[in-house]
Amino acid sequence: MLPNLRLQLASCFPFRLVNNNKQRTISCSCSCSCSSLLIKGGLFVKTKHTTATGTATGTATGSTNATNGNDQILTPPPNPTPASYVSSPDYHSVLQSAGLQHWFKNWQHLRQHKLTASTFAAAIGFWPRRRVQLWLEKIGAIDPFSGNLATCWTNIKEEEALERYKLITGNTVLFPEFQVYSAKANPGDNWLAASPDGVLDSLVYGLPSRGILEIKCPFFNGDMSRAFPWSRIPLYCIPQAQGLMEIVDRDWMDFYVWTPKGSSLFRIYRDVEYWDVLKMALSDFWWKHVQPARECRAKSPVLNPLTELTPLKPAPRHDLCGYLVYDSKRIVDSSQLLMREIHGKLQT
Repeated sequence: MLPNLRLQLASCFPFRLVNNNKQRTISCSCSCSCSSLLIKGGLFVKTKHTTATGTATGTATGSTNATNGNDQILTPPPNPTPASYVSSPDYHSVLQSAGLQHWFKNWQHLRQHKLTASTFAAAIGFWPRRRVQLWLEKIGAIDPFSGNLATCWTNIKEEEALERYKLITGNTVLFPEFQVYSAKANPGDNWLAASPDGVLDSLVYGLPSRGILEIKCPFFNGDMSRAFPWSRIPLYCIPQAQGLMEIVDRDWMDFYVWTPKGSSLFRIYRDVEYWDVLKMALSDFWWKHVQPARECRAKSPVLNPLTELTPLKPAPRHDLCGYLVYDSKRIVDSSQLLMREIHGKLQT
């Protein structure tokens, strides 16, 4: 386990963290009969030991190896697949543990059959490999993305970041439910959705000002020595930001970046022209690749969609991806850095 997360996870689980040959074990430190957990590929694997010095009895196929005293690991079967992990009752996702979930956005079941704003950049090909993976998730061929250490870090820290944002700005933040797109021009766009971190309503010169809040808690690969607040918004955040403003129908966004060393606050404005192009690329992904593949799988079993559904598999990038990357840079360049503070001191 990355050292920077030891204290965070220790507060969620009464176990001790042990490293052994790139496998991570969370072992109970008591001397009585109890369980230990092996973190392997983001999963908890349950093992047992009888005494502080006794050997472990594995609860899944494989052998056990002693480490230091009562620290035991379970060696998995050769070349295990993710499916073999998930199907076993003795494998538990560390990232699904209650203490590591978001403090109010537990909407995974609602997201499953929608294309949500956080996936927009992937859906158009900002990360080429991720586009095909997202397609496999949305057609039900593989389990949907359930999180990683970076999202785990965000879930742990976002509430603290929210309090810091409210302290700095004095804004009142409201927390909407999961939002499904309901554009009046096209009610059929309900396959698009978003899960905002908060909405902001205020009056400016007596006129309503409608904003939305997006909070980022960068993980920096667990190296908190590099954890300084961003001075510029990454390009890949713009599809999500513009999608959130469109779906929730807001005019601007406070984009707040929190780190242990400080934070930064940006203002982004809604760009209708950008959204029109982005929506064309998203529609192609959904209606030319996801929906037809779902229909094929509903009619007959598909064992290997990458080969059996090749005509429906999306290319690594949409044809409009290059343009959207370029236009994202325009929006980043026009965004406003309202504040950046490090250790409580404003930066100029």
